[in-house]
Amino acid sequence: MRAGCRTAARLKLPERRRRNRRILLAFLVSLFLLAGLAKLWPSAARVLGKLPLFQAGRVEVTGLLYLSPEEIRPSIPVRYGESLFEVRPAEIVRSLERNPRIESAKVEFLPATLRVSVRERRPFVLVNAGTLLEVDSTGTVLPPLARGLIADRPVVTGLATASHRPGTRLMVSRFREVLRLVTLLEAPDVGLLPEISEIVASDPRWFVLRTSRDQIPILIDPERVTPRCLKALAATLHDLRDHDRRVLVLDARYRGQVIVRCAPDSLGEAPTSRDKV
Repeated sequence: MRAGCRTAARLKLPERRRRNRRILLAFLVSLFLLAGLAKLWPSAARVLGKLPLFQAGRVEVTGLLYLSPEEIRPSIPVRYGESLFEVRPAEIVRSLERNPRIESAKVEFLPATLRVSVRERRPFVLVNAGTLLEVDSTGTVLPPLARGLIADRPVVTGLATASHRPGTRLMVSRFREVLRLVTLLEAPDVGLLPEISEIVASDPRWFVLRTSRDQIPILIDPERVTPRCLKALAATLHDLRDHDRRVLVLDARYRGQVIVRCAPDSLGEAPTSRDKV
């Protein structure tokens, strides 16, 4: 190292030490200020909590689909006019998530307002267990709505369900196959779910789907069904309706083909027992 460079390094050393002292001093001052604020904060919060700007003058509930604000409000442990500094968001979230219909919740503080955003569990299918049970995509049984409304979803029949209590899950292996099938039917590139009103799962070998419009039975093998198979089924159903055919049964259990059985009086020519599409 040249002599001039060594002298410059020596000159920079006191400056570096002074800078480090300033940083240490600023840190200590900040620490003392924070300690003072922590000590004074309860008193300041009590004073500010008496001002309308910092009170829960309004409780907003957003994100509702099926539940009403009147059904949700009793689960929010906040009084009107209560200081926002005394509100515990975690307690509100826990209280709301005790309702099996609520998947998650979030709390936000606004001037004079407490906003609670909820995400509801969406009814995925209706299970016929003596009464119609709304069940979400995870198999969780949802409690009935106070207004008595039921979602417009396919009805699943023929399942042996042991527990019907809201919040419990249907653990029947057959039901998992139903959920998978409904997911495929609802896919945008298939779009068959609005056509289906009932899924009969009583036969261990296959499912029977019934169309809502004309109650056409459709045989499906739940273990072998694929999106391609359901696309072919949707195209077949659309074509049959375009030609005004009265269909007795559609059999989509076999890969690569859909077997159609039409009523003899709906054919303009000598009927055959089965047509393959």
